[in-house]
Amino acid sequence: MSEQEILLGSGKLSLGVVANVATATETEIAAALTEVGAISGGATLTYTPTFKEIKSANYGTLASFLTDEQVTFTSGILNWNLKNLENFSAGAYSEDETAGTRRIGIGGLRNVPINYLRFEHTKPSGKKLTVNIFKAQSQNGFELAFDSENETIIDAQFKALAVPGKTDGTLVEIVEEI
Repeated sequence: MSEQEILLGSGKLSLGVVANVATATETEIAAALTEVGAISGGATLTYTPTFKEIKSANYGTLASFLTDEQVTFTSGILNWNLKNLENFSAGAYSEDETAGTRRIGIGGLRNVPINYLRFEHTKPSGKKLTVNIFKAQSQNGFELAFDSENETIIDAQFKALAVPGKTDGTLVEIVEEI
């Protein structure tokens, strides 16, 4: 029997655009990913199935069928920059080196990017636990609170979108080094 570990701590969150996630190699995926910043408050992966129950008046539940699944990943991002906000919104980022400014215009663009999301947690043994969401889209918006006594944290939430043609799990995978 293998030893069971208790997971404590946070990890590294990376996002990137991967052209064809159903056929992409690990080398292509790793090259596309960029770390988005330090994590505050950890991260949460939520899997929520929905079932349709078939009930009989005299026998109760006779059958149950999985009708929908939802996967969300939530994490607080502590150190951030305007370019990263492009991953969480319908925004357009630009830099003007002559003026020495960065700018993001948000709203009215209709397209919120779909990213490959990778979260890597290092276990006490030094081995990694990796969460991959093949197609992740931020659908909850964000709030920037400027408080003189607390850091500004973006509470980013991503919803997993299905990957047609993928046959070994279409929303998320969890890979553990042993």
